[in-house]
Amino acid sequence: MVQSLNLHNRKDLDLHFINEKFSNLVILLNKNEIYNEDEFKSWLNDFRKIYGKKHTDVKLYLASALLYFIGFSFISNFILNLNKNPFKTPFLKRTIETEERIKKQYQNINIFNLNYFDPLLSLTQREDLSQFNELLIEISNLIFNLNIEPEFLFDFLIQRIISPNIRHKSGEYYTPPFLVKHMVENSYSFGDFIIDPCCGSGNFLIEVIKFILCQKKSIVEKKMAINKVYGFDINPLSIYISKINLLYLIKNVFPEIKLNLFVFDSLFQTQQDFNEKFNLVIGNPPWYTYRDIESVEYQKKIKKLAEVLEIKPEPKNLLNLEISTLFFVKSLKRLLKNNGKIFFVITKGVITGSHTSRFRNFNNLSYKKIWMFDKAIEKMFNIDFICLYGQKSKGVKNPDEEIMAYYFNLNKLEANIDYYKKITLKVEKEEVLIPYSVEKKAGKIYTKKLISKKSKKNLIPLKESYYKTLFHKGADLNPRNLIFIKYEQIEDDLAIINHDTRIFQRAKAPWNIEVFNNEIIEIKYLFKVVKSTEITKFLIYDYYNVFLPLVKSDLSFKYHELAENAKRFYKKINALYLKYKKNTTKHKSLMENLNRWSKLINKRQKSQVKVVYNNSGSILCSTVVLGDFLVTGDLSFYDTNSLNEAYYLSAILNSNLMTSQIKILKSSRHIFKLPFEIPIKKFDDYSPSHQKLVTLGREAQLKAKLTADESFKRNQNEFSKFRLQNLLKVKLKTILKQIDELLFEEFDLRNF
Repeated sequence: MVQSLNLHNRKDLDLHFINEKFSNLVILLNKNEIYNEDEFKSWLNDFRKIYGKKHTDVKLYLASALLYFIGFSFISNFILNLNKNPFKTPFLKRTIETEERIKKQYQNINIFNLNYFDPLLSLTQREDLSQFNELLIEISNLIFNLNIEPEFLFDFLIQRIISPNIRHKSGEYYTPPFLVKHMVENSYSFGDFIIDPCCGSGNFLIEVIKFILCQKKSIVEKKMAINKVYGFDINPLSIYISKINLLYLIKNVFPEIKLNLFVFDSLFQTQQDFNEKFNLVIGNPPWYTYRDIESVEYQKKIKKLAEVLEIKPEPKNLLNLEISTLFFVKSLKRLLKNNGKIFFVITKGVITGSHTSRFRNFNNLSYKKIWMFDKAIEKMFNIDFICLYGQKSKGVKNPDEEIMAYYFNLNKLEANIDYYKKITLKVEKEEVLIPYSVEKKAGKIYTKKLISKKSKKNLIPLKESYYKTLFHKGADLNPRNLIFIKYEQIEDDLAIINHDTRIFQRAKAPWNIEVFNNEIIEIKYLFKVVKSTEITKFLIYDYYNVFLPLVKSDLSFKYHELAENAKRFYKKINALYLKYKKNTTKHKSLMENLNRWSKLINKRQKSQVKVVYNNSGSILCSTVVLGDFLVTGDLSFYDTNSLNEAYYLSAILNSNLMTSQIKILKSSRHIFKLPFEIPIKKFDDYSPSHQKLVTLGREAQLKAKLTADESFKRNQNEFSKFRLQNLLKVKLKTILKQIDELLFEEFDLRNF
């Protein structure tokens, strides 16, 4: 018998051997034309809605089947208390036996209503599926002996056998039990009608049932309370697993009870029985965005729903629309009774991002609270998250209302955090959050980022700058693996090009592979571009070369007039773009994509004097770019004919004062137009303070250039941006202090 695995082994438990066995089984299923079976087609149709077409294949079908049949083993071991190793019999026979026993012993619980995997059972009559049986044995023996409470074994298993890339694409992030427990204890009252509208494997419902069972109440009262526990999920397999987990908890207490778990799309299905029924809606809705949706039709439905729910962002932010916010508002409006409570784990961007500024109006929500967590806890999701609580209050529309925020830390004795460990959370500090401003546009309210009351006192009075409409994002030159190149000139007008490998550092599939080699291109189609990855204060220390099928004099695109090599190469990379682009991407050619929103082909990009700054990051960096350089979309820029104006703006944007303001205002890493919420005045050639800023801007840029050159010479093989930034921090300290002193006068901050 396998010995119980300790915590260390559990963390490192390697289930990669599954992939090897899956490969052989995929071949077997394809040979038997599983894809022609009606049950497989039904599974394919249902699960494509969850995971998309790309990932929904025979391999995922096998992973689903593995979970399904391990469910029978779990029932046999932990619910029916049968032989601890029931795999001595073929899985067809034990499946039938387990199903019959459960139906007889728990007549009100319909667990086995999935027929997706019947073709596998049928296949055992004519094929040797011993490999699948062995896999079931091996996995079951491993996980059933882990040091994990049985009700969380499926939670553990799902996260190991279904790739995070697949789960996260559909927004599946599992909530650690210790956080679930804390949320339930702070929101659920015995006897509440409660629902998790996206229940997954049932973690929140598990904790509610545990809470009910440990209360000093009568059996009748506990049974009535459990009858008020509901769970929805769009994934039939999740509901199957939730039923098993809850049945395990109540197996000896309430054999006749009915579980209110339903395969249900909480966003688009409706049923009158559930309208305004619940005292508490709790859970962790899917974390993905509009841009992640593969189906054009589903995007249309989501956009329409966002408008109906009055949280649709401005068009420029639509791609970042958080689907979790739709679940929150839809649940608030449809499922909750008046004065009912809602408590969701949700991405942190909902309190900071411009894409959620209408969601932050928090219509019909009062008594709002936000839980925030230290980095050790946030790492469990690899995404910054919060817990958002409120009570439904019809007619309440007050975006200026204060919100209490509680910052949770770990007990010092629990520094080594573990997903399944019983961890005590403690409140490190409390503060009041408020929006830094509220705007009304076209009759719609937009509530800006929530900041602490204390931070708002440190905020320069906001007023839109003259320059706000004059700065523009650069061109989104993507996919980079198609156009970013290094070249070697071979003739006066020709060059050999290959990939610039720097662009692969953060590239994602399918744009993370090399697609050409030693191509010959006319030099006139090679352009220099600047990106934010090489920007520091007062300096862009390196640039890139790109191939673009444009006329350099005016950046026009004339396909039929392209030179022979450029036309052939563009045709090749355009075909690759069309082959691999998302179905939801509307652009009909690579060039149309490169020039989206006319960010590439315009007079601004031709300017010989540009002021640029980074659109994201923790520190605002700006510089003056001179010459024939195009600007990419991770930078914003202003084109001007005045060098003095350029250095004036660069000095202001690089100031420590501006960075301190941006840190208060910015959402996540987003900066974009925020510098121009500060009242930066129009440059005045006759203003002594403006001229002083020009001089300081020029001096700082020269000093930054000399510092970078010295750094390159000393560390040619080990140059790092981080080292350069630290050097500049020292070298530019005096200049930046002088700039800040001028800005305190410029913004009239003597009492600030």
